[in-house]
Amino acid sequence: MGRVEQRLYRQQMARRRLGRMIVLTLLIFAAGALTLSRNAASHLTAETIAQPTATPIAAAYDQTVVSREITLAAETWYAIQTGVFSNEDAAREKAELLTDRGAPGAVVEDGEKWRVFIACYGTETDAASVRQRLGENQRIETYLYRWICPELQLRLKGMAGQVDVAEAGFTLLLQAARTLRDNASLLDAGELTLTEAQEQITALDGQMTLWRQTAQERFGRNPPSPIKELLALSDAWAQIRGNLENQDSKTALSAQLKLEGIGLFGRMIALRQGMGA
Repeated sequence: MGRVEQRLYRQQMARRRLGRMIVLTLLIFAAGALTLSRNAASHLTAETIAQPTATPIAAAYDQTVVSREITLAAETWYAIQTGVFSNEDAAREKAELLTDRGAPGAVVEDGEKWRVFIACYGTETDAASVRQRLGENQRIETYLYRWICPELQLRLKGMAGQVDVAEAGFTLLLQAARTLRDNASLLDAGELTLTEAQEQITALDGQMTLWRQTAQERFGRNPPSPIKELLALSDAWAQIRGNLENQDSKTALSAQLKLEGIGLFGRMIALRQGMGA
C-alpha cells in the first residue's frame, strides 16, 4: 500500500469512529423551539421564542435549555480543474467532453464563473500526484484549485438535545462529502472492492437517515431556518444514494462518487456562505 493509500485508509478509519460517535449522540436528542439571528459580528446567535415543549418519546433526552457557541472549521479540498468559464453552457460542454473520454466532469458555480473539476482530494500532495499521472499518461491539461468551505461561528440556544442535533447535522453532512470523495480515491487505488465501497455507502446512508428522522421528530413541522437547510441537504442525499446504487462497476462507481462528493461539498459551501453573509 503506497503512502497516499495509507493516508486515505487512516482517514477512513477515523471517519468510521466519528460516525459511530455521531450515531450514539443522535439517540439522545431533545425537542424544542429554536430560531437564529445575526449579531453585529456577522455571526449567528440563537434565541428561544418560547419555552420549549418536550415531545414525549420512548428514549431519554436532555431537556435542559443551554446556550452554546460552536465553530465549524474551514476545510480545504484540492480540486483538479480542467477549465474555468464565464458562462454555464461552456462549462457544461467541457464536462460532457470529459465524460465522453471516461472522466467525470463536475460543473461548480463560483460567483460569476463556472469551474469544471474531475476530482478532489484532501491533501495537496495527493492531488498533485494524480495531476502528474493525468498529464503523463492521458495528456490532460489540468490545474490545481484550492476549494475552501469557510469557517462559520454559531451561537445556539435551546434544549441541549436540540442544539446537539443542529451541530451533528453540520458535522455529518460534511463527513458524508469526505467519505464520497475518499472512497472514490480508494476504489481507484484498488484498496476497496466494489462490494466494500457499497457497504460504506450503506453505513453512511444509515447515519443520514437516523439524523433526518431525529431532526424531524425534535423540530416538528416548522423547524428554524438552519435545520430547514440541513434537511434540504438530507433530501439531496436520497437522490445521491439512488445514483450510487445504480453503478455496477468500480470505474462507474468511482466516477459517480467523485461527482456526488463534489456536489455535496459545494452545497455545504453555499449553506455556510449564506448563513455567514
